[in-house]
Amino acid sequence: MYDIIFCTLPVGWVHTLYPAPAILKGVCNQHGFKSFTKDFNLELYKLCDRDESKYKEIQNYFMGPQYVLSKEQQHILDQWYKNQIDFFKNNPTKHIGISIFSVCTHKATIEFINLLKQNNIQGKIIAGGRGAKTPIWSSISGDLKIDIPIDFGDFLLDAKLIDKLVIGDGEEGIIEALQDQIIKKEYLLDSFDYPIPDYSNYEFENYSFPDNVAFPITGSRGCVRNCDFCDIRKHFGRYKFRSGIDVANEMIHIAETLGYKKFEFTDSLVNGSLKTFEEFMTIIAEYNNKNPEKKLQWSGQYICRPEKQQKERVYKLIAESGGEGLSIGAESGSNHVLEHMNKKTTVESLFAELRMFEKYNITCVLQTFLGHWSETFDDFVEHCEMFVNLLPYVHSGTISYFTLGEPFGLLEGTPSYEHRDKNQLVFAKENIGEIWLSKKNPDNTLKERIYRRLIMEKLAGKLNLPIKGEGSYFIFSRLNTVITTQRDIINNFYEKHI
Repeated sequence: MYDIIFCTLPVGWVHTLYPAPAILKGVCNQHGFKSFTKDFNLELYKLCDRDESKYKEIQNYFMGPQYVLSKEQQHILDQWYKNQIDFFKNNPTKHIGISIFSVCTHKATIEFINLLKQNNIQGKIIAGGRGAKTPIWSSISGDLKIDIPIDFGDFLLDAKLIDKLVIGDGEEGIIEALQDQIIKKEYLLDSFDYPIPDYSNYEFENYSFPDNVAFPITGSRGCVRNCDFCDIRKHFGRYKFRSGIDVANEMIHIAETLGYKKFEFTDSLVNGSLKTFEEFMTIIAEYNNKNPEKKLQWSGQYICRPEKQQKERVYKLIAESGGEGLSIGAESGSNHVLEHMNKKTTVESLFAELRMFEKYNITCVLQTFLGHWSETFDDFVEHCEMFVNLLPYVHSGTISYFTLGEPFGLLEGTPSYEHRDKNQLVFAKENIGEIWLSKKNPDNTLKERIYRRLIMEKLAGKLNLPIKGEGSYFIFSRLNTVITTQRDIINNFYEKHI
């Protein structure tokens, strides 16, 4: 019998690994607890015959109560539920740990717990993850008859759907939960040193990796920025980081013992501490120079800084340490929007970074989205013009691809939500994420945001831009469901406020 089985649920993806269960498994090993990790996202993907389109489409069901399943999709989900029950009957455990990754995991979590209880699966349920600290998603709260805002983890605990709740940094919390020392506790650790994660139960061969496996590694938590659309500060508190030496040593250990040479940082940003950033890269660069046949590569999220804050030697180190495919949150092509986002950077700074990336043959990915509450139509035009001006960096190979993102959604726990009165933001309680308006910028309606996103899709096609990411089919399918099922709510809301 296991002491705990850590479970990952939809909505999720199979082109990357979720490291949290492996990290917690390593911690459990260190304290003498027997644990197992199970990715039920992957199980659903396999039941979809590893067809990513089918897999993404069926996950619309977990995005709210309004999605209607086809007969084929219902058959797949029924088999998926049955497989879950069979798994736990064959693998008894004292505890079942649920990693609630985001608000998109809320519906699947409730269904998963109810399924376990209906089938008399034994084991105390421990929940944690970023999605546990997020208010219960508005798109399912109505279905649950919840009128007041409540964090999802608190809802699960109050409804007696779970036995224990670990909020924040779980490395210490999971041990106290297994030792029955807590029912609910929040952890924000000053440091987060932990043993090497245990990936022994991961089915690497069944994931849909674009090339060889990019092994997850964590060097920091939190962010030095406080962008108004992001809830990282709420979940992780102040920015904290491991030493560059520790991070580099873990990468080298995994490379030499497990054979993986490519790494992907799970951090919100890899260059939050410039001193630590250089420290880690110096060690890896030296390792690569001494071991040319075993060179390490890494990627991660990278913040664009003002031009004067970063020395040229940093770009040289990025290249020599194997940095590639760095993901930059460019967000918008309008400085007016970037200022209201509190990005603390400019479009000009982005192009300065790209010039240095091009000089040192460093590749990157640019993440963008449309419809921020401050975005006027002129801002949108500037955003489109930015993509035209970026074409030389696409042709040189510096920009590997773009993500166009979903239209801006209002999210509880973000600065934009906290400052909603200042920015004259109003929203429909039935769907805060999509049905909102800033009276400072009343032309930016849901219809307008979708319109701009459709234009951007068309422009990207005309420019032959490499686009990847969450998938436009998934975005527009979900938005279409919102429109068709909440049409009266949408119309009444905008008639009232415009």
